[in-house]
Amino acid sequence: MKNRIVAVFLSVLLLAAGSGGLTGNSVHAAPGVNIIVNGQALQPDGPQAYTSGSTLMLPLRETTEVLKYKTTFIGATGQFKLNRFQETIEFRLSGREIILNGKDRVPFTDSIELKQQRAYAPLSFFAAIGLVTSYTPAKGQVEIYSPEVTAGAVAGLLAAGNYTALRERYFSTEAEQPSLPVIQQTWEGVTVPAGQYFGVKSTESRQHDGNMTITSVLSFSKSEALLTLELNTLGKLVELKLSPLQAVEVLASPLK
Repeated sequence: MKNRIVAVFLSVLLLAAGSGGLTGNSVHAAPGVNIIVNGQALQPDGPQAYTSGSTLMLPLRETTEVLKYKTTFIGATGQFKLNRFQETIEFRLSGREIILNGKDRVPFTDSIELKQQRAYAPLSFFAAIGLVTSYTPAKGQVEIYSPEVTAGAVAGLLAAGNYTALRERYFSTEAEQPSLPVIQQTWEGVTVPAGQYFGVKSTESRQHDGNMTITSVLSFSKSEALLTLELNTLGKLVELKLSPLQAVEVLASPLK
């Protein structure tokens, strides 16, 4: 059985030429900001990020073109509609909410802006549509990942025994980090009875109070296990649970 890490690619948002204008916020280029989407760095010679007031704005099409949604734009109403398989995402340039799958309404008070006939969105937009986002100003780096890719990367580091990289790359410094022996013992406690690790079978995610919970079923040669990730608003892990069958091991919990 081949390794399977599910990757869901989200939305290619088209330009909204001639259908709106920028807000009155001061606009400044943000040169040197590296934008990474699902591990792929955007071309540095393309449209650049900029700041509108204190908000970092990202070029929509270039940021999301690797995410594979079919997008339509209705200029008369200023409405975007994104489709991928059974998923839809709808929003308006002047709207205050994003509609997911025709029923779930996600509040969104930040603005989509047009600059030189090109649409830009704040990082909060990508978080609102269910992506894992982070921005490190000191490094000049923005990262945007689908929940499935995040779960696959975490599980892959566990399977490879690269526990140091897992802790340094993903765990929040504000949460109590698990020791490396604890991570190793917990993973091996699953793999010994479960057999060879094959990959992520399925993933679900939900948002709550700005945080995100990602729940994935991991496939092994003899059985399956449940991997649950709790991420904070910065896209960092504050809790990781691994549960073979009914047993649950907690690797890290949020600070009280």
